[in-house]
Amino acid sequence: MDKLNLDDIFSDPIFDELIAESPNREVKRIDPEFERFKEIITWIKNHGGKEPGKSRDMTERKLYSRLKGYRDKPEMIKKLAEIDELNLFDSKNIVIENPMKNPESLDDILNDDTLFGSKEKVDSLLDLSRYKRTISAADKYSVRKRASHFERYEPLFKLAQKEIANGTRKIVPVDTEKNIMPGKFYIDNGILLYILSIGDYYIDKNGYRNAKLHLIYENGTENKGILLRSFASNLFDKTRHGRMVTEVMSDVIGETTVEERSAEYLTTGYIYVVKSLSSNPEISKYQNLYKIGFASESVEKRIRNAENEPTYLYAPVKVVATWEVQNFNGRKLETVLHHRFADQQLQISVPTANGKFENPKEWYIVSLEEIEANINDIIVKLNI
Repeated sequence: MDKLNLDDIFSDPIFDELIAESPNREVKRIDPEFERFKEIITWIKNHGGKEPGKSRDMTERKLYSRLKGYRDKPEMIKKLAEIDELNLFDSKNIVIENPMKNPESLDDILNDDTLFGSKEKVDSLLDLSRYKRTISAADKYSVRKRASHFERYEPLFKLAQKEIANGTRKIVPVDTEKNIMPGKFYIDNGILLYILSIGDYYIDKNGYRNAKLHLIYENGTENKGILLRSFASNLFDKTRHGRMVTEVMSDVIGETTVEERSAEYLTTGYIYVVKSLSSNPEISKYQNLYKIGFASESVEKRIRNAENEPTYLYAPVKVVATWEVQNFNGRKLETVLHHRFADQQLQISVPTANGKFENPKEWYIVSLEEIEANINDIIVKLNI
């Protein structure tokens, strides 16, 4: 075959086809709402014509909420009508829901369709990426636990609350991290707390001064591992309404401490005297038969199950006298009283539910006046 020159090439009909402009290809854009609506149609076809309902299955519930959202919007009904092959927007299928009300139980929350009202909400609910930072930063936080020996600190909170109420202390904003110190009260997220101690200061990996705090909360919990920087960020967080409680001047200048002053109000328990309401003639025949006991909490709580306890002779009792014990071991006071009335102790055996016998030792045949006189005598000697 002879070689072709340029004129031969340009005059060849095939060359005209090669250089001819290709017609612009129409790009068809897919509306995402159409695709989401088709997903509903496909689901219904795969389930024998049944519409998606309020199910615990996430996919079905998501499609149910999406369909409901479309039916609530006339503009969406108009937009999707051209592909509504199952007549899902027929008027008889459109249901108007009851007005929203506050949930009262977990089932109410699970039945709340607005939770799955849009794809964005569902995607956000299932998106776990935002938790990665929380997991990786877990070492910055610690957990509150039930405070051991909270009875030691409860008087501090009672005193602080009393002094806040009478104006001795003020609640003020925290202006600087330097005001976070041991022995002071703060309010974090509405809960009064006390800094029991601050560990050794150190420079953390971000170059900031940090330390481990031991916090006691008025609700009986404690946190032994929270870091100073984390606690400070809580106090400065406007959504948590962090505040500082001012100190008492006598504590600031060193004349007193909050621990010393709170000791004036330290209640260790209650001495109580009760009379048996038993119908047993061997018990009811005694005119001056009383039980002398001690309760670390309320007396009413201690005796509420009296008819089921051998120490109360399996019978209800009536409280005839109580004494609040402050700044003294109430259990020791009870022991002293029992020793004083040892000669007047009732000797009795009570059958228990398992067929054995118990010998309650806190019942005494003695007048109420004599009990009161001995308690007063002990209190006077303790105060000398």
